[in-house]
Amino acid sequence: MENKNVNDKREKGSLSYGCIIVALFVALIISACQMKVSTDIPAVLLNEAKMQDMEAINFETFYTDSGVVKYHLQAPKLLVYEDDPKNRYNDFPDGFIMQRYDLNRKIISQMSGNHGKYFVNDKRWEANGNVVLVNSEGDTLRSEELKYNQAEDLIYSDQFVSIKKGDQYITGTGGFKSDTQMSKWSFIKTKGHLYVEGGE
Repeated sequence: MENKNVNDKREKGSLSYGCIIVALFVALIISACQMKVSTDIPAVLLNEAKMQDMEAINFETFYTDSGVVKYHLQAPKLLVYEDDPKNRYNDFPDGFIMQRYDLNRKIISQMSGNHGKYFVNDKRWEANGNVVLVNSEGDTLRSEELKYNQAEDLIYSDQFVSIKKGDQYITGTGGFKSDTQMSKWSFIKTKGHLYVEGGE
């Protein structure tokens, strides 16, 4: 009878020990999975997972300076980010159209793109995807990327740029810089090509 009790105790002890081992094994697996999930999330996604401070649909506005209309802006969607006072910006994820006016409220240029960002502190635009800029003379610039510094009235790009200016067609693969009226422009880094339609 004593042997039976001893055997029962040994079996119970073995079962308890086995349960402890299984529990520890399962805990290790869960811990490893949790660590893997955490480390598998790219840091850039964690940093970008911030919410906008304001959202507007079918956004349209006029920007004025001392009562004079300077710009007319239209966009399907506007997202405003102001959580970082040193890097406030407006995002236009579905594209935008911006028209610039002279003192007589005549349109002197129009810029559009598939995506745009306006950095408030720097007064700087970044346009991406099928960017088109047209001036009052009908000269047309096309690129996949264009940056516009409002304070200096300067546009520039490191991407391929093509310009249709009257009967001339100019292209360059980067290093483009110009004023917004494209009256003074240059390709800094690379070669450009000039095609002039010949006449008799």
